[in-house]
Amino acid sequence: MKRTAKLLTLSISFFVIALFVGNVMNKLNAQPKGGETTTTKTTESDKSGKKKQDGLVVDWLNDFEACEDWRAISTSPVGETKIRKYQGKPKPVDSEGKNLNEKGEPGDFSEETTDENQISHQNKYVMGVKTYFQERGFDRVEVFPPNEYIIRGKAREIKVWALGRKFRHTLYVKLRDYRGNLHKLKMGRLDFWGWKEMSVIIPGWLPQSTSYAVLDKNLHFVSFFVESDNYEIPGTFYFYLDQFRIVTDLSEFTGDESIKDTW
Repeated sequence: MKRTAKLLTLSISFFVIALFVGNVMNKLNAQPKGGETTTTKTTESDKSGKKKQDGLVVDWLNDFEACEDWRAISTSPVGETKIRKYQGKPKPVDSEGKNLNEKGEPGDFSEETTDENQISHQNKYVMGVKTYFQERGFDRVEVFPPNEYIIRGKAREIKVWALGRKFRHTLYVKLRDYRGNLHKLKMGRLDFWGWKEMSVIIPGWLPQSTSYAVLDKNLHFVSFFVESDNYEIPGTFYFYLDQFRIVTDLSEFTGDESIKDTW
């Protein structure tokens, strides 16, 4: 009797376990169908429009693949000042002279880059600037785009790759605020050999107001310019730029961008 009771108890236990496992498997099998439906809806949502960005975003203002329409103006009356689209790409090196890629790892820069806005940028050309400095500490060359660039959001940092030739001349960036005032920010000296990523933090005192966002009165990029150094000898000067980017904060610009107060 005891043996029969034990067998009966074990049979009931196995039946209960099998029933429980069957229910769990049915639920698991049913979940993917719901997941597939959710995925389809997400895809349809993605296809319906571009995903709205928020927080810090890196915007490419120019990759210099088509920089023929930029212009350079120098204060020196002698020598030659001009722009040239030059074949090449940034090639920074480490302390051992080995090439580094855009992530700072061993290797070369990629031939094409896709930014956070899903825009592809070729990496075949850089912008070269040739000028002549005569008066030490006075002469300068200014490089203008075909039109001023409007920086969306609240600008936090400006970045650009520069090729230096060991001259101590200083690179600046010029911005225009929403009041129309010009500001020049120092990016640093070009006193290095090879490629270097130069950057400058946008200071807090520079006027940037979210109240004027819908009026298209954000910061404007006006130009790059290089000032000659007091202790450098006069003569011809070359420098090269590539991958001009802005780190901007979009967290305060999440309203209705389709309606603007410009009428």
